[in-house]
Amino acid sequence: METETALSRREALLRSAATTSLAGIALVQAIALPSLFVQGRQFGVLSIAAMLLCVGLGLALTAAPAGATWLWRTLAGGAGLVFAGWAVPRLYAIPGMAHQKGHWAAMPGAVAGGLAAACVVLAVVAAPPTRSAVRGLATAAVVLLATAPGVGALLVAVGPGLAGGEKLLATGAHIHSHGSGESAIVFRPLPGGGGHYVYLATPTAHQTAFGLALLIAAAFVFTYGAVAYLRRRTAPAAPASPTTAISNLDLERSLA
Repeated sequence: METETALSRREALLRSAATTSLAGIALVQAIALPSLFVQGRQFGVLSIAAMLLCVGLGLALTAAPAGATWLWRTLAGGAGLVFAGWAVPRLYAIPGMAHQKGHWAAMPGAVAGGLAAACVVLAVVAAPPTRSAVRGLATAAVVLLATAPGVGALLVAVGPGLAGGEKLLATGAHIHSHGSGESAIVFRPLPGGGGHYVYLATPTAHQTAFGLALLIAAAFVFTYGAVAYLRRRTAPAAPASPTTAISNLDLERSLA
């Protein structure tokens, strides 16, 4: 095996753990994709972008040469963005995702947040940052948290609105958002007279059983292939030198 492509066991192990975590994040994003598109098309597009980012980073970790410090910095930055995308809706009431505020343990988002944090830790262990880099990351985190509410509002503003909403507003009509408490309460008459009010709950969009199985299988194949390839790239243990072997043989003879 060439020296440039061979990895130490430590680096191969770190890359395998990071690739597995990235595959897990992409799987969680894919599972939640239908519900995100219901909340807003822009949220679904961001989820797809996060999936592509994780897959790209996983491929880079698998194929990059040994000692690629830039790769771990890129991993830390990408995983940090994914972690921020999970944490911000839990810190602030983002329009369209306000129900997620404060729900830190809600699944499957908590899995994606934990895996993203694990990727950041693995990147720091593999390539410890300098003090200046730590200060820069801290500054970027503060700026991101400060601007997150405005960015979230901008995403909602540029997202698609209610179909035909312009015509309704022009006529002075009052628009109820889909799934709101008032618009979901309807009167249902009963046979023989009378009736009662019922709440029409909107079913939560989710992956089908076949789609879920297909996603899990794809994530497993990707992870298994990446880890197996990294294992093949692991440099073999250095053979014992002839001098060491002779010394060991003399020692055995003396003990005999």
